[in-house]
Amino acid sequence: MSIPPSRVPPARRKGNAQLWALGLLALIGGYAVAAAWADGLARLLPGSPADAALVATMASFVVYALAAIWAYAARSTPRAVLGLITAIALGAAPAALHALGLA
Repeated sequence: MSIPPSRVPPARRKGNAQLWALGLLALIGGYAVAAAWADGLARLLPGSPADAALVATMASFVVYALAAIWAYAARSTPRAVLGLITAIALGAAPAALHALGLA
């Protein structure tokens, strides 16, 4: 019995080193994205600060999962890094504006 050839083109195959890099990026980058979004969202939500922080923390679990999926779905490691950095910047923008007194 022979092994069927892979249907993934050689240019799209990911080696062990790239999978490890994407795994660490999903783990650490996903956490950074989730933390930035939780902080930014907590400052935007109405209500008491404790309730806003609770809702933002719960929402950050979804953000973490989406960031980890993005890290693996990106075509290349640099594209995954760029996407996560953009997500961190977007999530941290409300907190930065609030700290500057603009929001």
